[in-house]
Amino acid sequence: MMKILEVDPDKLVVSSDLSRFSQTKAFEERLKSSIEEIGLVEPIKVAPLPRNRYLVVDGTMRLRAISAIRESDRTAFSSVPVYVVDYQSRYEIRYQSDIYQDLLPSQLAVLVEHLHKTEHVRKIDIARYIGVTPPTLRNYTGLWRLLQRGDLFARIVELMDLAIIPASNPYAWLRLNAYGLRHVIEESFSEGVRAESWIDKCVTEARRGEMIRFPIKFVESMTNSLPPECYREGEEVRSVKRDLGLRRAKGSKARVLQDATQALQHLKRVSQRSKDPVLRSAARSMQAYLQ
Repeated sequence: MMKILEVDPDKLVVSSDLSRFSQTKAFEERLKSSIEEIGLVEPIKVAPLPRNRYLVVDGTMRLRAISAIRESDRTAFSSVPVYVVDYQSRYEIRYQSDIYQDLLPSQLAVLVEHLHKTEHVRKIDIARYIGVTPPTLRNYTGLWRLLQRGDLFARIVELMDLAIIPASNPYAWLRLNAYGLRHVIEESFSEGVRAESWIDKCVTEARRGEMIRFPIKFVESMTNSLPPECYREGEEVRSVKRDLGLRRAKGSKARVLQDATQALQHLKRVSQRSKDPVLRSAARSMQAYLQ
């Protein structure tokens, strides 16, 4: 299990043999813009080094984008979330990350559902294994549901694979019915061109390297506040779901904090009062892990 910390970006060390330099300048600019807009979604994977420093195992491009942002605003990203992995496993983890990063969003979505439904792997374990956060893994579930609905919904995933539309919020599309999806594409994206024709044109242009990209805020704005007949459920049901989602996220954080606080109290008691030196040492190590 990987430990997650908040670390000063100046303490992150980049090594050329663990870096990935195959991406284009345009990709770097898109990554920088994305991080500026929504923050660092996926923690950087690091391995511990002496003197409280960390070697970047996976995330060189993200760190480069953050450094570029900090050049113009030193108050930005005073700390970044990182997954701390075993130093001895750094190459294995790096190459494993490459495999998953090279998969398209739709391929990852299918893989996640296969591992979960056929191989009976818990989704939280899949998230840890491929190094993504649970909310990101939930997005892959959303992509898979879009694929299952077929027709224009599946074609939206095709646009996500080509990075024309962000894959970071499939639920913005899932809340729509078939009429609503066609309505929002033809009214807000294609400027009146039939949805299928517009998607075909986008795909062709993307494969030529000529394409437009829609930011996630635009997608969310265009799929909000549509006429009631565009949604699969009524406004009251959608409001309840939004409230439940926010409450669940808030409650989850509170439970984690409460559990960690209680665990630290017990460990502190054991580390101070136990007569067994092995137990005291183990308790201190676990305290350091949780803090």
